Amino acid sequence: MRPRGYLGALLAVLALGAANAQVRELVVAQGIDVKGFDVHSSGSSVTAEESVLVNIYDYLVWRTADGEFEPGLAVSWEPIAPDAWRFVLREGVVWHDGQPFTAEDVKFTLERISRDESLVEYENYRQIREVEVVNDHEVIIHTHGPDPILVNRLSRLNSGIAPKHHVEAVGWEGLATNPIGTGPYRFVEWRRDDRVVLEAFDDHWRGRPAFDRLVFRTIPEDSTRVGELITGGVHVAANVPVQDRDRIEASGAARVELQPSTFINMIVFNVREGTETANPLVREAIDKAIDRDLLVQGVMGGLGAVTAARLNPGISAAPVDQYFGVNPYDPERARQALAEAGYGPGELKIKLYGSSGRHPLLPEVTEIVAAMLEQVGISTEVEVLEFSAYTSRVWNAAAFEHLVVTGLGNSMRDNIFAMRALLCDGSYADRVGWCNERFDELMYAAETEVDPDKRAEMLHEATHIVAQERPWITLFQQQNLVGVSNEVEWRPRQDELLWMFEAKPRN
Repeated sequence: MRPRGYLGALLAVLALGAANAQVRELVVAQGIDVKGFDVHSSGSSVTAEESVLVNIYDYLVWRTADGEFEPGLAVSWEPIAPDAWRFVLREGVVWHDGQPFTAEDVKFTLERISRDESLVEYENYRQIREVEVVNDHEVIIHTHGPDPILVNRLSRLNSGIAPKHHVEAVGWEGLATNPIGTGPYRFVEWRRDDRVVLEAFDDHWRGRPAFDRLVFRTIPEDSTRVGELITGGVHVAANVPVQDRDRIEASGAARVELQPSTFINMIVFNVREGTETANPLVREAIDKAIDRDLLVQGVMGGLGAVTAARLNPGISAAPVDQYFGVNPYDPERARQALAEAGYGPGELKIKLYGSSGRHPLLPEVTEIVAAMLEQVGISTEVEVLEFSAYTSRVWNAAAFEHLVVTGLGNSMRDNIFAMRALLCDGSYADRVGWCNERFDELMYAAETEVDPDKRAEMLHEATHIVAQERPWITLFQQQNLVGVSNEVEWRPRQDELLWMFEAKPRN
């Protein structure tokens, strides 16, 4: 007969063993931290921030890793009028606090982002006029006129659905520090400029993720991220420099995955009257002075493709065949344009701003571009700032003298999104000072044109205007490298989001 207390002791041992069971943890390293968890308030580093948020919140419409639409919180959608779409919502979905997800959450979320002009993404959602609740699991989204790309809008950055009941209790400020979503991971902790800690949500509608804990670490230095990957401190490292590729592959601990991208490296000009770059001949000279092929091969290690417009294959309503793969490099024309603008060799001085910590090798690209300008007789000054300093000091209204070397993606995968910021009342109006009435006319007409051929014709002409007037010029489509531990099975996505629900342990 067993001694008294045997069962209690056995239960205690089993409980201790369960407590000590290994927690499967997945650690992801990025160059920058989030600014908070308000799903609609990501800043200029939106893709990196959304990579965290997308693991907490869900979209109505999801995209596969290759960019195809598939059901998310909505299981089906269809247009029912020129200015109305019906969305049937998924049943049985719960928020991280156990409350049910309903159509009221969709109405609350979309009417906020489509009406609050202070939000960064307002311009991309203002087309939504009203969300009509039919029942708990059906809504009709009414738009201001036809919207041919409404589904694109609802499947991209900043379109996560927020919990009405939680925001009404704590406010948007409360959500920004204590988020609740329906995504595969729930929020645990945020140590600013260090890490975000999430844990698996057992009741997620897709099923429980394979990893118990997901940690996003902020590691600005490229070499440190790579070192942590090789030594096992992180399992996924974003934005790996091409020069570290062989080092990672030779480590035996990790591999490098190629990440297709809609990200275009580019130069944005200040064209306000009184600045040297207001002169179109100066902008032409800078455009013709830059050898895009050399940037791709010499700096990016071949990971990219030259382009003379902000487009790449897969972007709808874009004249891809006319611009993608085109290198406008012509140093003789660059020198001639400078002379026509009234500048002799060395007489024009241009300041270039770049950033570090967000986009791989952007400081190097900035320096090489400056050297190319020097080759045609333009004197240059370069200032490269850490990304947060760059956004606060430079990437805002009227804060740069001549030009910035930067990069932009296209989460909507449509040509109208690529150029929308250049509208006379767009988000770049104060930054660059460019306005073209014909461009605006074409863009606004394309917003509501449902005939795909007519719409493409409008946006092609708008693309040509930008190419001719050069408020910005493009350099190359970027292909990113992501370091992945050999302990993890996961592949990068076309939209660059670090969606970790699909990650699985290899052992």
